[in-house]
Amino acid sequence: MRIFLTGASGFIGRHVAEELHQAGHQLTCLVRQKPTTPINSATQYVAAEWLKPTTWLDQLAEHDMVINCVGMLRESRQASFQAVHTSVPIALFKAAAQYGLQKIIQISALGADVAAPQAFVRSKALADQALSQQSVPWVVLRPSFVYGAGCYSMELFRRLARLPITPILGDGSYQVQPIQIGDLVRAIRQAVEDPTITNCLIEAGGSEQLSFRQLLERLAASQNRQLRPWFVPNWLTQIIAQIGTTTGLGPINRAELSLLLQGNTCDLSDFRQHFGFEPRRFEPNA
Repeated sequence: MRIFLTGASGFIGRHVAEELHQAGHQLTCLVRQKPTTPINSATQYVAAEWLKPTTWLDQLAEHDMVINCVGMLRESRQASFQAVHTSVPIALFKAAAQYGLQKIIQISALGADVAAPQAFVRSKALADQALSQQSVPWVVLRPSFVYGAGCYSMELFRRLARLPITPILGDGSYQVQPIQIGDLVRAIRQAVEDPTITNCLIEAGGSEQLSFRQLLERLAASQNRQLRPWFVPNWLTQIIAQIGTTTGLGPINRAELSLLLQGNTCDLSDFRQHFGFEPRRFEPNA
């Protein structure tokens, strides 16, 4: 299969590229800069700016499928959620339809909702909605927190867990359902190779739901440490989040805090039905 992969230099995209190469697929990877050490000699790279789609959309020609792995967690002056998660993906989907591609796979986010107050998940949902209206067969995967080798967020949590005192926003009871990157890319590969997996939106998470405090306790234990939590008072949490919102700096902003406190879990029934396997439980060292 000839696959055009966007976001190929990101955490998820890198793992997807490796998995699909190992499976024998031909890849064209859209990246900001060509890597100094390519995955292999057969993989082609297109160096272009995601936010300038007119400079690279013609590269979709002669491909069978496109996978969109582009995503970001925080906006900047140069890149808004609306542009990165909605406008450019919609242009990508329309071009894929015009070039007659066989399938479009969109990596979205668990909790995506067009009515959400948070721009991050709303922008993802708007692209998902637009994709579902295209004539090309499509698959939307909405993963929970994805972890594994090369995951910056998990490494940050690991460092937090081994501090003498670990600050936790809120009471730490909000639920998470981490999915290991190997399980996610396995599902993506099946979506590529199985023509019966089509025109569906599938939520993806690990087989274990746990509180954020439990996640940190597991990470501490994996480093032979005992978690010593300090629950940041709500008034201080709100100040930190407001500073993040106003300046764009700091560990968290108000929208991110809202998403964190509402939890991030899902029902795996559709995942099991479509992919036929049980994603693993949370593994701190995976």
